Amino acid sequence: MNKFKTLVLLMGGLLVASMTSCTKGKEGYYSPKKKITRVYYSSTYTDKYLHQSWNWDGKLLKSIDYYSSSGSLNWTADFTYDGKRLERVDDYLNSEYVTYAYDGKYLKAANYYYRGNLEATTAYSYADNKISKMVITYYGSKKSMEGRHLFDAMLPFQRVVAEVAGKFMDKVAANETAKGLESFTLQFTWEGNNVSKVSLAEEGYMETATMQYDDKNNPFKGFHDLYSDVDDDDILFSLSKNNVTRMIVNESEGGDSYSYIESFTYQYNSDNYPTMRIGRYSDDPDYMFSYYYDYE
Repeated sequence: MNKFKTLVLLMGGLLVASMTSCTKGKEGYYSPKKKITRVYYSSTYTDKYLHQSWNWDGKLLKSIDYYSSSGSLNWTADFTYDGKRLERVDDYLNSEYVTYAYDGKYLKAANYYYRGNLEATTAYSYADNKISKMVITYYGSKKSMEGRHLFDAMLPFQRVVAEVAGKFMDKVAANETAKGLESFTLQFTWEGNNVSKVSLAEEGYMETATMQYDDKNNPFKGFHDLYSDVDDDDILFSLSKNNVTRMIVNESEGGDSYSYIESFTYQYNSDNYPTMRIGRYSDDPDYMFSYYYDYE
C-alpha cells in the first residue's frame, strides 16, 4: 500500500464545487439542495456500519456525530455560525477548535487551536473567483498530532500533503526553541467548475494529483471550509461541482518517482445525487472501500 494511505485518518477526499468554485454567493454558507442525514462505511476488512450522523437546524448543519465500527460515539463536531455563515467548529471532547476569517465573500484564513493554543493556520488566495492557492503553516508544538480530529481534517488533500506535513512536524518537534513557521503551499488548477489538478512542491519533493469527474451532483458542494472529516477521503471533494471518478497521483523525490490511481464508481438516486461511492487503489487491487449516503 502507498505510504500516503497509511497516514490517511478519518477524512473527507472527503469527505465535497464549493463556494470557491462559484462566481456567486459567499464562502462559509453551506445550503445543499439535498441534506445528508447519515453516512455509512464498509471496506474489504470492515462490515458496513454507521459512520456519521448529520444533525440539522432548518437549513443549517449544526453538528456531525462520528461513530466507531462497534457503534459507539467517538466524537462530535459542533458548528457555530455568525448568522448563516460558519464561524467556528468545535470538538469539545478533544479541546480542539477551528475558527474562520473572511474578506468579503472569500474565506481568508482558517486557524486551528488545541487546548487554547494556535497550532496551525491556512491562508487562501483566489483567481477568477476560485481558490488558487492554500498556504498551510504549522507552529512549534512538540506534542503528537495523532488523534486530533479537527487537525487531521484540516489537512486538505491528505494523500498529497501527509508525508510533507509529517516531515515538517518532525523538524518542529526536534527544535527545542522553535515557535513554528514550517509551511507548504498547494496550487490549484481549474477546468470549469471542477479542480483538475493540485500541485505541491517543497524541499525537493513534488506531488501532483490530476482529477476526472462525472456529470452528476456533488452533495458536498460548498463544504470545503467546514474541515470536519466529512467522508474519510480528501477535502478535494468539497471544491468541485461534480464527483471525482479518477485521481492520478504522481510523486517524486531525490530522483525517485512513484504513481498510483484512485478510482471511484457511484450509484445515484433519481435526483442524480450519489447514494454510494466505491473506491479502489491501483497499487492495492485487493482493497476496496465504500460510502453510503442517506438524504433528508
